[in-house]
Amino acid sequence: MKPYTLIVAATKTLGIGIGGGLPWRLPKDMAFFKHVTTLIPTNSPEHLQNVVIMGRVTWESIPPKFRPLAGRFNIVISRNPDYDLQGAPNTVLVDSLEKALSLVDDERHGRVFVIGGAHMYRLAMGEKHCSHILMTRIESNIECDTFFPAINDQEFHRASHQELETYVEQVVPQGIQTHKDLEYEFLLYVRS
Repeated sequence: MKPYTLIVAATKTLGIGIGGGLPWRLPKDMAFFKHVTTLIPTNSPEHLQNVVIMGRVTWESIPPKFRPLAGRFNIVISRNPDYDLQGAPNTVLVDSLEKALSLVDDERHGRVFVIGGAHMYRLAMGEKHCSHILMTRIESNIECDTFFPAINDQEFHRASHQELETYVEQVVPQGIQTHKDLEYEFLLYVRS
């Protein structure tokens, strides 16, 4: 099985959402997310396409005009086998994380990202194939009702900023960044 990365924006208390959506708007985080999840790493065949795996609620939280996430193979997980993806191209429906991961084909797919929500993150983080966690940590206090699981520091260590830039193959602003009244920082955790 191919290793995969969790990618998330979360508060200091690991809040990731409220009412089925994001309680903040960070354009640089959205641009970072798009870059990272579409980037085919150097020295990989150019024809590859990355995979984004998400639960149904995360799928529904993406504005319809942006669904499916362009340039990526979208896999939506739902317990409802009749859930209607409304003919979304380059998108499939499965009923488990295991089935989603079984669809990853080394001949067609580059990196694999789990993009939410909380239940998917919990399941995915518990698997040994979860190799990285890319986190935009929001330092500001924001009310949330959905949370990312705690990162076990025996299993994952915080990587250096250089390791983060090497992984995402771009310059990343270092340290605390500010957008309006929000403070945030780009971080990478790697399985130890």
